[in-house]
Amino acid sequence: MSGKNDLKRTLNPQDDANDGVGEGSQDAQQGRQRSRAACGPCRQRKRKCDGSYPCHTCVRYEYQCEYPTSKRTSNVQTGDLPQPPPEPAPLGRTPPSIIQLQKHPLTAPGARFHHRSILDPVKVRFVRANSAIAFPRILGMDLESESIPRLHSFAWHTGIRAEPAEETFDLSTLLTWADVQRLSKVYFTVANTEFGVLDESDFTEQAVARFTNPAGHSDVDAVVLGVAAIGSFFSPNPHARETEFIFGAQNILVKKSISHSPTANNVAAWILRTLYLRLCSRPHGSWLCSSITMHQAEASGLHKELQTIAVVYPAAPTGDFKLGKTRRRLFWIARALNILLSFEYGRSRVTFDVVTTRKLAPESGSHAHQFVQLADILPNDYVDREREPDPPAALGNALTKIEELQSDSAFIILLKADLAFAIYRRLWLMSLTDAKDRAESVISIGKAALTASAALLETRTPWWNVVHAPFQFLCVLLAVGTPKSLSHIREAMALLHKIAQTYDTHMTREAYNQAAGLVNMSKKRKEKELQALNSVPEARLFDDPPSVGSSMGMTEAPNLDWAMDLPFEWDIFLNPDLVVSSQQGQSAAETQFNGQLGF
Repeated sequence: MSGKNDLKRTLNPQDDANDGVGEGSQDAQQGRQRSRAACGPCRQRKRKCDGSYPCHTCVRYEYQCEYPTSKRTSNVQTGDLPQPPPEPAPLGRTPPSIIQLQKHPLTAPGARFHHRSILDPVKVRFVRANSAIAFPRILGMDLESESIPRLHSFAWHTGIRAEPAEETFDLSTLLTWADVQRLSKVYFTVANTEFGVLDESDFTEQAVARFTNPAGHSDVDAVVLGVAAIGSFFSPNPHARETEFIFGAQNILVKKSISHSPTANNVAAWILRTLYLRLCSRPHGSWLCSSITMHQAEASGLHKELQTIAVVYPAAPTGDFKLGKTRRRLFWIARALNILLSFEYGRSRVTFDVVTTRKLAPESGSHAHQFVQLADILPNDYVDREREPDPPAALGNALTKIEELQSDSAFIILLKADLAFAIYRRLWLMSLTDAKDRAESVISIGKAALTASAALLETRTPWWNVVHAPFQFLCVLLAVGTPKSLSHIREAMALLHKIAQTYDTHMTREAYNQAAGLVNMSKKRKEKELQALNSVPEARLFDDPPSVGSSMGMTEAPNLDWAMDLPFEWDIFLNPDLVVSSQQGQSAAETQFNGQLGF
């Protein structure tokens, strides 16, 4: 046995025992296929090699992929001949161990094994190698055992109580397939174009399969209920059981979050729940759900590309383009939502040490990439003086990038305004000078937000910032307090009044009333300032002309009638070509003037 460095043992013991049987049966069915050239680690461990560089096996187990330098024979059938033994390693070189840094292009420079990660894509469990549930398995590998422990939470508790069994759920008891079709159409038309959480074809395929057999357990149930709830919220004909949809999804998510590791559908359902709570609940609820969503994303390893995870246990389809796209989409949308809600609400965001998941690519008909881009612009509220010695400057740079971002989405324009106002609040609290310097930019973004809010109001699309952005804009206008900023209050108040008339809810009426109260407070403040100025008696100025040559003071201009008798150079005044250089002209004028005065 080549022993303790063989990461082949990352597979289950059962897989080790049946490895040859499984491979033989597969070869018998599909025909025996071998690579013409195998790398050194694969030949040494008698593993299949695909002949690429680096090969799939070395990528998966982080071996140092190397090919022999000896010349290959030109015979086409050499792939079926026994391969020559690998060349002996140079002196002083030993095979890489599980605690050594692997020289692989997919491994981050300077990484150590205890920071690497393990993913079980079957049970969807992601942990670092230093985890308590991973260490028994790594220890078995180090002890060169033939039957190493599986990835499991051994001795996690005493076990004196049985785990609660998951209850069955019949999705058809809450809504029909016709309901799903109607409400999902609204969701994908209005909401998914802004966030891009789901792929419509994938959702439809899973929903059809679920309604074919609606009983039992399925992780798509919470997704279907979340889509139905948001679709009902934006629909002109809301479903009578909308509240039951959202509570049904909550019960499913809470039970699965405790008893099972999250799947991609679980993460998507948490995102949908966060959006719904932001639309119609308190700030704490939406922020808390966004934080839970981030922890669910971490638990399923969405923040890591599958190729960058040290050990994938057992093998996962790392080359599946659709799987990778789904993972990236869910992670970046969940992260952006958590950052934006935390920044606006004034709470801490969930951060990860190293993120290797590739960025979300733009797609036609979707503004999800701009939603993610806005989140990436924002600086962290936690100030690290070593990395960012000037927080106001960082906020100012972020405001500039937000102002430069162009979008044809009214929702994104309103979101830009929300973030610009959040930045201004921080600048206003940090430094009045920085806030005044950026007031023009914030007002410009706010004026565009009023237009976007009015457009969404006409189409009855009740995004949260339809009312939130105009209200916060009015607060910013009052905080700036200049005549130019105050001139926009009338337009903002008129829009808030129209919103309150259109929706006529407690929230819209309360927003308008509070805005009117703030305007009245500002009026009273200005009246007090004017009253204080009016109490000063009319000042009677002293007759005190300034000295000759003085430019200070607000007095009458000195009498220059005495100089009118002096000769005036009309040729120079009427013909600029006669003007000499400044130095020569000044010298000539001084000589002439001094001569006339007798100096």
